[in-house]
Amino acid sequence: MADYLLDTMILRYWYDDRCPEHAAVLKHVQHVREPDPDTGYVSRLFVSVVTRSEIEYGHRVQLTPDLTTQREFIKFISEQLPETLEITHHVSEPYGNLRAWLFNNCSPRNKRSRAKRAEELVHPTTAKELGIDENDLWIAAQAVMYNLVLVTHDRLNNLGNAIKHVTPALKLEDWAKL
Repeated sequence: MADYLLDTMILRYWYDDRCPEHAAVLKHVQHVREPDPDTGYVSRLFVSVVTRSEIEYGHRVQLTPDLTTQREFIKFISEQLPETLEITHHVSEPYGNLRAWLFNNCSPRNKRSRAKRAEELVHPTTAKELGIDENDLWIAAQAVMYNLVLVTHDRLNNLGNAIKHVTPALKLEDWAKL
C-alpha cells in the first residue's frame, strides 16, 4: 500500500460531481481508503500547501465569487485531507533536480549553451518555456521528498517525463481515468 499526494485538478474532480472525471476519481479514492486485506493498512491522502494556495487564489480571482461553494470546498478539503504538506528546506533538492532536468531537456536550445548557464541564475527560464506549471513542480518535489504517489491529471506530460528521468521510483497516477 502507498500514500498519495493529490494535485489541484484531482481535488476539483473529486469534489465537483458535475465534472465528467468525478466518478473515476471517486472510485479511486474509495479504493485506496479500503484497508489492505493482508496488513490492514489504510493509505493516507495528502494535500500540498501549494494546492491549498492555488485553491485560495482561484477563489479570490473569480469575477462573481460564490462564497457558499468556496466555503464548502474548503470544508471538503479540510475534512477529506486533514494532513497538509508544507514546503520545507528538504524539498529544495528534489525541486532543483526536477527543474534542472526540465531546463536541460525542455528549455529552448539557445538557453542551454554554456554561456547562458550563468544568466539562468539571474533570469531563469520560465515554467511556461519548460512546459510545466511552476506549482506542479513544487508539488512533485514534495511527492519525491516524502515518497508519495503523485496523483495528477498533467496534460503537458513534461512533469511525468522529468519524474521518470530524475526519480524513476516515484509513481505517478492519473485518477481522472478509469
